Amino acid sequence: MTRREQFEQQGYLIVRSVFTPEEVVELRQSAYEHRDSQQQRGLVSQVKQAASVKGDLLSKDGLGWVIYDPRIVSIATEILGDTPVYFSDSTYQIGTGLRGFHRDNIDRHQFGQGADWEGTYSLIRFGIYLQDHDTYSGGIRFKAGSHQAADGADVFADTRAGDIVVWNMRTLHSGNARRMKILNNLPLHVGLENRLPDFLFREQQGERISLFFSFGLEGKHLNRYVEQHIQKRADVQENVRLSNYSPETLKKAEQNKVKVLDMKTLLP
Repeated sequence: MTRREQFEQQGYLIVRSVFTPEEVVELRQSAYEHRDSQQQRGLVSQVKQAASVKGDLLSKDGLGWVIYDPRIVSIATEILGDTPVYFSDSTYQIGTGLRGFHRDNIDRHQFGQGADWEGTYSLIRFGIYLQDHDTYSGGIRFKAGSHQAADGADVFADTRAGDIVVWNMRTLHSGNARRMKILNNLPLHVGLENRLPDFLFREQQGERISLFFSFGLEGKHLNRYVEQHIQKRADVQENVRLSNYSPETLKKAEQNKVKVLDMKTLLP
């Protein structure tokens, strides 16, 4: 089965060892350095114990290269079937944030209802976790097949540092997942997961750092996401306005066959 076939069946895909151990170390270091420099400017938001730096990944030194890295572009192109379009929908987190199953698309609350459920959905999201989550807490869980169904089997994504995970934005998922010390592959109901005492769960492998970014294909689904999500949310608009790309960055993206939308021209 090809990676695209796996993705279409499950609604998510893990690709092993995309980044080297040295690149993982460099990305972690860049994440801390950028967080510290931007904190002094008041450009870091906090959700629970997770810090998120405002502005998108492509605009961040030492981190933005993952958007146009040939290995990432190859995976995105294979899954989408055509040139991936980047539309400033990206961020990174340091620490532990919220958990709870959700979808990332516009028509996310009721399965099968709304324009997002018409035809093949062409928006995908990547996650790069810069520590191991195959036996440690802090990774991501999926409802397998929920991009095409109301629910699905609850599974942990057993990622290790250097792997990437990519999912259809209609797929139900929950971040910051906790693994029990006993039966550590048994996913609990999220409500129970949030209420049980910490000593029952495995620790994270160091401080959790994760990068997230989205690609899509030009067309009605991407247009609708831009219109309903990016153009109508003040926090997302602020991120776009704080994202500045150098000519060199845009040239590298073009050379590596990523189309970058100029989102600032689309803001109200």
